[in-house]
Amino acid sequence: MNPLETIKLSIMKASKLILILLLFSVSSFAQTEPNPLHSTPYIEVTGEGELEIVPNEIFLQFTLKERYDGKTKINIEDLEKKMKQHLKVNKFDLSKLSLADADANFVTIKRKNKDVLASKDFIIEVSSTQELADVWEILDEIDAANAHVQRVDHSEMEDFKKEVKIKAIKNAKEKASYLLEAVDEQVGRALFIQERENYSQPFAEKMMIRGVASFQNDELEIADEPAISFKKIKLTYKVFARFAIEGHPVELLNP
Repeated sequence: MNPLETIKLSIMKASKLILILLLFSVSSFAQTEPNPLHSTPYIEVTGEGELEIVPNEIFLQFTLKERYDGKTKINIEDLEKKMKQHLKVNKFDLSKLSLADADANFVTIKRKNKDVLASKDFIIEVSSTQELADVWEILDEIDAANAHVQRVDHSEMEDFKKEVKIKAIKNAKEKASYLLEAVDEQVGRALFIQERENYSQPFAEKMMIRGVASFQNDELEIADEPAISFKKIKLTYKVFARFAIEGHPVELLNP
């Protein structure tokens, strides 16, 4: 082997040795690097955020049923046509009206005389209690049945949820701060955050149509006019948070 080849071989061996040493050093560093969740002194707290929202999406469900007026049968098509005419006259957006079940058309009820009465369930969306009261009156005029508020929501719900989450984490940091100040310490960076969501579905406190009374506070109330009010949508969020205690050196608490 000539001197040049010997030099090349020595360089290759040296390069391999350096690479092995570097890999070993990185591996050792990774194994000994402390986890900040375990090595930093910390404080654990819970934070809360709460927000009440007036719903602007109210979903009213009701049923149209075929019936007899004397010997004359009022069929489902005529009832539906009459309903839509009333809604249009009162400037309601018919695009907000839909079948309660998108896959369903109508159901039938057999009578003893072998006649068949059909019915359809609908949902209409309104944006205020005043609109809801107006719809009550229309449903009363067309003799709709089983009218009730199915659910309520808000068009900007996701934005409100973000707002409450921010309130909760700020509350957690504020709590950690004043607790640490009591022992002459300062709150540092967040090490761990876990959110816990709670959604409170509101309900109609008083709903009345066609003289059918509802219960409120375990007492029967009867009224001639629709008296409808809603509890606000209540969003409550809790977060569990861990904050570092500032100014302390990193020490391995759980080796």
